[in-house]
Amino acid sequence: MFRFLLIVLFLWSCAMSVFARETLPLDTGRTEISLISDYDTVAPGQDFTVVLRMRFDPDWYTYWRNPGDSGEPVMIRWDLPEGFTAGDIQWPVPHIKWTGPIASYALDEEVLLPVTISIADTVDPSVPVTLDAHALFLVCADVCVPEDGKLSLVMGLGEAEIDPEGSDIIQVAQAAIPKIVSAKGGVVSQGEALTFDLIELPAGFEPLEIYPNVRPVLAHSETVTRTLGEDGFRFSGTSGYGWEDGAPESFAATLVDADGEGVVVNFAVGESFNIGPVTQPSAQASIGFFAAVIGAFIGGLILNLMPCVFPIISLKALSLAKTAHGERSATRRAGWAYTTGVLVSFAVFALVLIGLKAAGTSVGWGFQLQSPWLVGLLALLLFAIGLNLLGVYEIGGRLQNIGNDTVSKSGPFSSFLTGVLAVIVATPCTAPFMAGAVGYALASSAFITLAVFLALGLGFALPFLLVAYMPGLLARLPKPGTWMDTFKQFLAFPMFAAAIWLVWVLSLQAGAGGVLKLLLGGLALTFGIWLLRRKGNVAKLIGILALGLSIYLPVSVRAVDGEAVLSSQAWSADRVANLQAEGRPVFVDFTAAWCVTCKVNEGLVLNTRKTKALLERTDTAFLVADWTNKDDVIAAELKRFGRAGVPLYLVYTPNSADPEILPQILTYDILKEALE
Repeated sequence: MFRFLLIVLFLWSCAMSVFARETLPLDTGRTEISLISDYDTVAPGQDFTVVLRMRFDPDWYTYWRNPGDSGEPVMIRWDLPEGFTAGDIQWPVPHIKWTGPIASYALDEEVLLPVTISIADTVDPSVPVTLDAHALFLVCADVCVPEDGKLSLVMGLGEAEIDPEGSDIIQVAQAAIPKIVSAKGGVVSQGEALTFDLIELPAGFEPLEIYPNVRPVLAHSETVTRTLGEDGFRFSGTSGYGWEDGAPESFAATLVDADGEGVVVNFAVGESFNIGPVTQPSAQASIGFFAAVIGAFIGGLILNLMPCVFPIISLKALSLAKTAHGERSATRRAGWAYTTGVLVSFAVFALVLIGLKAAGTSVGWGFQLQSPWLVGLLALLLFAIGLNLLGVYEIGGRLQNIGNDTVSKSGPFSSFLTGVLAVIVATPCTAPFMAGAVGYALASSAFITLAVFLALGLGFALPFLLVAYMPGLLARLPKPGTWMDTFKQFLAFPMFAAAIWLVWVLSLQAGAGGVLKLLLGGLALTFGIWLLRRKGNVAKLIGILALGLSIYLPVSVRAVDGEAVLSSQAWSADRVANLQAEGRPVFVDFTAAWCVTCKVNEGLVLNTRKTKALLERTDTAFLVADWTNKDDVIAAELKRFGRAGVPLYLVYTPNSADPEILPQILTYDILKEALE
């Protein structure tokens, strides 16, 4: 027995020697974290590195040093022995995550964050060393959850001794950290336009993306374009709200190339550099004309598999099934009509882009869905098609040709309309091989732009055109029968799913007011369809008026006003009482940087010129209770109003002890009614 215990003790000590400089992984909920050192034993006067390793569950991510429009960066709070000091986190390159219109700079999968630990010469080597770290971070997917974990790493103190396994991990981590280079960078802000100039970058490094290391320099969710000159590069974007309070003298930004490699460049504010004669934007520098055309063609083929296209493509499949065993020439005419609709739509799309670009407007792929009224109309159209597929209505005559023919007939005009509709709903998607080709096209001459977009359209339409000319494939399709009616009804649900997605897009563009108009438009649409099925001219007349109203309501939707930063003060109960004593109303915003709903409300309602004017007109004080970091006082106040999280909006009148609680989904009208 004693010998057995000795063996166990020996094996345990061996294991400790192997893993002593790495903590056991700690599961914080959706993340597994640990600390790793590159040294087993450290000596006084030495620097060594400790890595915070984070492994995220699939689809979850955390935030970079500059989190973007929302979120907070990872923080490490160190509790170190006397004589030990920890440096700043060294950050790898991020990538962009989108939540509606909100852009965040994210890190996911496995993340290694190195920190340099310095030891003073005066440290007593006989004293045991434990490095305590408290990691605090947000993890986000569809929702954001704050997580944290405490880790303790026991170190040996004496003669320095490297831990081979930990050293290898830390070398990998440090190799991923962008190095500061001596390139010259200058940034100029003129109104809302922000221009970054770069010259004397390392040979062979061609940046494709720029991430300012601090916020709010850049409006992260706005389009950033890149221009290539003979002597350097230029990035153009929209300035962030930080410029309104006075710009810093300089700041650093991380530049990332096509391979995901990065460098850090310091930018001097107010300086610009001559990048030489403009040659080609980045997409043109990396691909040529034929490569762009081929990439567009392949991207068009793959685009048929994208989820946003499926609802419409499935309709064409239903049409092919109906004609598979009929006259071959009719099937071929339908295939060519569909192809013509696709090509005409892509040509029109390209010509509009060319015209807007010539007028000096910055546009890109899917630009039409930046118009809230068009998003609303598309949502109602897909909803109406879904109702038709379910058999809710059958309307004859020309009106039916607009809706019913598109989804249930198989004639050439129906196929043409299906091709047009497919292109409209396809543009929010980007398939592999498309990004470079579309970027190349938008930065090129009108002829090249048109050629690339037609190649994209040809790839998009080709599968159905080929099927129309392949009798063997058509013969394999089941003969028309009752199954087709069931299949037709099933296809209504992808239509409804696409309509729901468009409603969500509209909610981010136009807020709750826009969604309300769209829902009322849906009500008018269904009411009009119901009336048109009734007998009597009066019912049909009212039905036509209702259909007209269903079109007018989404067309009247407008995007929210541009940002107008509000002047705010930090919240406290005493501050509220003092402002009330002065006879002023008070609006309190309980928010957090990691709260996506808060950020959407800020972008669509709070940070608008209308709201700013409303607060000034009513002499309302604006207080912010920032719960980004843990705050027991704010948590207690939230609990007092029956809330466990943010957002929470309160309006205090001068003579009221109890505030009015506003809805979590805020609108300007709600705020106006509460303040006036």
